Amino acid sequence: MGLRRTVHRTAAEVIRERRERQKELMKTGCAMITADAKLLAPVDTTELKRRIDDDVRQEGNKTIGTVFSPVDYAYWAEQKQPHLEPAVDQNLQAVKNLFRGL
Repeated sequence: MGLRRTVHRTAAEVIRERRERQKELMKTGCAMITADAKLLAPVDTTELKRRIDDDVRQEGNKTIGTVFSPVDYAYWAEQKQPHLEPAVDQNLQAVKNLFRGL
């Protein structure tokens, strides 16, 4: 019984550590995309560029990263001069490579 608890606890710790590592890697990937999106964003004023941000969260077994801007006209700016989608495209392989070691 004592050995079972030790193995079970260790497995739970490994899972927790893996999820933490996934979250760290996702934060790194989102930061890369955010930086490029800010470089590519149109500049009428600097508000859009300043307010491009990212968020990483856990939902069950999934680690979800989001790059976004809460600015009202962000959708229309993306339609007129794409900056978020190209930033994702530019960094997709690098982000995938971050997760290869997991």
